[in-house]
Amino acid sequence: MKLSLLRHGEPVGGRIYRGDQDDPLTDKGWQQMLDSTKDQSWSLIASSPLVRCQTFAKYLQTKQQSQLEIINDFKELGFGDWQGLSATVIGQDLVDSFKQNPIDNRPPNAENLYEFQKRVISAFNSVITSNTDSLLIVAHAGVIRVIKSHLLNLPIEKMFTIEIMNASCENFEI
Repeated sequence: MKLSLLRHGEPVGGRIYRGDQDDPLTDKGWQQMLDSTKDQSWSLIASSPLVRCQTFAKYLQTKQQSQLEIINDFKELGFGDWQGLSATVIGQDLVDSFKQNPIDNRPPNAENLYEFQKRVISAFNSVITSNTDSLLIVAHAGVIRVIKSHLLNLPIEKMFTIEIMNASCENFEI
């Protein structure tokens, strides 16, 4: 099966710890996603329910006449008290500590990383059993990091060492 992982493009509000805050794409973000998916097609598209993913997934599904599944468990990691804040506001030292050791340095009231991993991998394992030859997952950096960590056998504690750019689309054979 061809598996593609597409991160949403630039959302309204700039670079912040957005989590499940439901911000739409900017015009630039929409164009980034169009550019990343040009000349590609999928028989099944699975998307986060958040508008910055779902709106583009619905557009692509209609354009390609693909099947679409909206998967609640593909929502982004909940960042608790950091939600809606930039690294500058939070403090770069705290952000760096979190990225180096996300288990012991998670933001106050943030979703537990192991629980996040469990919900994402459970949804991923379910969707890859679909009878399809090509699957596109439209999601968030955290969700994609968890899936890539799973595919590459990396410990979840190292997920923030994986860089996921806006609108990046990576292909795998699984």
